[in-house]
Amino acid sequence: MKIVIDSGHSGPVEPGACAGGVRECDVVLAIAKLLAEQLYDAGHDVLLTRTGDITTDELAFRAELANVSGADVFVSLHANSAESSVAHGTEVYHYPGSARGKRLAECIQARLVAELNTADRGVKTANFQVLRETDCPAALAEVAFISNEADRLLLTGYAGQLAAAVAVASGLADYFAC
Repeated sequence: MKIVIDSGHSGPVEPGACAGGVRECDVVLAIAKLLAEQLYDAGHDVLLTRTGDITTDELAFRAELANVSGADVFVSLHANSAESSVAHGTEVYHYPGSARGKRLAECIQARLVAELNTADRGVKTANFQVLRETDCPAALAEVAFISNEADRLLLTGYAGQLAAAVAVASGLADYFAC
């Protein structure tokens, strides 16, 4: 299968959420690279929307990469944030009305929660540009909260990043098996 993995945000131009000296763009890129390795090893064709910092905060190219490449699925990786440091857990989004996107999100959510032992915040819908403009089934995973100390430790440690990558790869395997 052809899978596009999107590491949310861009780096210095738009780092995403930041807390405790940690930038969202850095942790999701680390997870994306580990995920790409997992998927390559499983025989998939994988494209990353970025392999390092980029100089744009534009989003259209992310969905366009999936569309032009004929991707079978698109997964965007993020770290959540909230004003309250108490907020924690995992949630995965899909575009409203996309039955295949919903199934993809459900598979990824189930595996992330099980593997990371995070609070299950559920599968949700959103009109995010990367979900709306992607032709193939798409999901956006908020792996954990960067604003929560325990979740942030999970996101920044190699073991947590690898567990997240393994979970998303397993969720994709579940999706493709149906």
